Amino acid sequence: MSRVFRRNDSWWIDFRDAQGVRRRKKIGPNKRIAREVLDNYLGKVARQEHLGLIDDSPISFADFAAEWLKRIEPTIRPRTRERWTGIVEQHLKPHFAGALRGVTAADAQRYVASRIEQGAQPSTINREMTVLKHMLRRAVAWKFLSRNPFLDGQGNLVDGLRDLKEPPGRTRFLNLDEVDRLLQACESIPYLKAFTILALNTGMRRNEILSLTRKSIDWQNRIARLTDTKNGEARHVYLNSAAIEALRSLPPRIGDARLFPFNPNQVSIAFMRAVRRAGIEDFRLHDCRHCFASAHAMAGLQGRALQALLGHKDGRMTARYSHLSDSYLRAAVDAVQLGASPNSAASLAQAK
Repeated sequence: MSRVFRRNDSWWIDFRDAQGVRRRKKIGPNKRIAREVLDNYLGKVARQEHLGLIDDSPISFADFAAEWLKRIEPTIRPRTRERWTGIVEQHLKPHFAGALRGVTAADAQRYVASRIEQGAQPSTINREMTVLKHMLRRAVAWKFLSRNPFLDGQGNLVDGLRDLKEPPGRTRFLNLDEVDRLLQACESIPYLKAFTILALNTGMRRNEILSLTRKSIDWQNRIARLTDTKNGEARHVYLNSAAIEALRSLPPRIGDARLFPFNPNQVSIAFMRAVRRAGIEDFRLHDCRHCFASAHAMAGLQGRALQALLGHKDGRMTARYSHLSDSYLRAAVDAVQLGASPNSAASLAQAK
């Protein structure tokens, strides 16, 4: 049932939308205008109900971005929300300054081209486009848009909007001499040496180490219990003697405060300064995971065991971290001599 009715000095409309929800809206003092507005609403309801068509919302991209963040916030982790908010505020909103319904595939392609020109890495651009594509999918699902402008008639992603090819993962890890130099350079900054030893000997991520408290350490069984991990699942981290010694060296803190009084940016900056003091090139804090994974791979640990230590859901990610040194591979090749003469094999053994 739909109708136009008068209340006090204003005309109202009363109708049910495409979902069957009853709506009442105040229109104004003119009955004819109220009737036209009602007919317009009923036309939209009929098109959506019988033809599956909806009218694109005139909402601006910026306003929809705010609505999108509000709706998805309960479903994502805080760090993800922080990262996505930064992408929206710093990059997407300045580029897509008009209405949401004005966004086209060509606009998105121009955005990618502009970010490449600015020197952004392919991985960075892919993450930004992931956010933009997520927003457009939600805009359709929430009926702000009638169709996704990034999809063709068959529902496939438009050419030019597929992920950029990313370079292979980094393979940087330290040799023993570099480890000693790095730890020596960390000694001048409180907590940093212990932090670095823990990173090298456990493979924990930066924020996982920063989340540690004394209650999260099982000192007797030498286990760190992590509740806030990148993949959202709690896990146990085994602590060797070097890690335990580093933790015991930390000064006591009041209550159940975090063991390391850094924020993420502070520890990253302090670590990079220590790397420079040690004269080490091209080494970042996250590369400590490379060191941990590679060292254990060269010690014979592979497959699911290494995956469990690193806390990966996907074994393919583990494979990116478990790099083997040239000397290890050379020794493995030299250890097996097929068809070699006895003299040459003996000479090789003596050379070792």
